[in-house]
Amino acid sequence: MDDEGILELFYRAHRKLGELESTPRDYGTGELLYSSDVHTVVAVAGQPGCSLTQLASTLGVSKPAAYKFARKLLRMGYLEKEMQADSAKAVSFTLSPRGEKAVRAHQRFTRNVFGPLQAVEFGLSGSDRRVIRGFLESILRAASW
Repeated sequence: MDDEGILELFYRAHRKLGELESTPRDYGTGELLYSSDVHTVVAVAGQPGCSLTQLASTLGVSKPAAYKFARKLLRMGYLEKEMQADSAKAVSFTLSPRGEKAVRAHQRFTRNVFGPLQAVEFGLSGSDRRVIRGFLESILRAASW
């Protein structure tokens, strides 16, 4: 049996997933996008015509952060904006053709990366799932920072 503890394995898995999130990728457009970029594009794909407030809520970030993401993606040509008729300042966001291409590539990426992980999860017995879930929930409860 290996001497590596469960927490060490958990930490190694955490680092791998962190690398996945922090590494920019080309989602079929010839440009590298960070996870915050592509997740913003995907969020707009899921709510075409969303407002800045809706986008921030979907992403779980502040409105200034959502504005920063949207502004960058507008400049890069992944999003388009339209002024709301009922307000001088309010805008809504939709995908450009480039954004649509990135969403399709992100969907393929997600299937390729997370499909095998989901297969492992679905292959677990009910008792293994309960033990792992209990372990992870205990870690979350203990993490008071």
